[in-house]
Amino acid sequence: MDMLEVVTVGFPFCGFKVLAGLTLGGRVGAAFVVWGALDCVVNAANLASLLAARRRAAPACLFSFAARALRGSSPRWQELGNSLDVLVSFVIVAAMIGLGRIPTLPPRALAAWNACVILNVLGAGLGRVGASVLAL
Repeated sequence: MDMLEVVTVGFPFCGFKVLAGLTLGGRVGAAFVVWGALDCVVNAANLASLLAARRRAAPACLFSFAARALRGSSPRWQELGNSLDVLVSFVIVAAMIGLGRIPTLPPRALAAWNACVILNVLGAGLGRVGASVLAL
């Protein structure tokens, strides 16, 4: 389940942040690009660690790191960090749709955006089915 989460949640959320940042431009846009790029490094490290050692090397995102740094390694605080990252990523997607910014993406960026959306939606469905099967 961890590998599925990295591929279908972690990397797409990085894409949303980077692509929205490129669309925004300026300092805010640059901050989103850096944030997305750092989250991408974290997800790449976790994917490599899951493939090699079958466990994550690090928390799932920068918000998890921040929660851990501020409140210790409690799973509840890390989960809050993860939840905030999900919320912000969905706000980014909603803002891009609501503000009509998706059609302004260049063709390659639009293809990347669409791939992120597809992976994220499929991951949500697969994760839900997997959890249901495990609960049987």
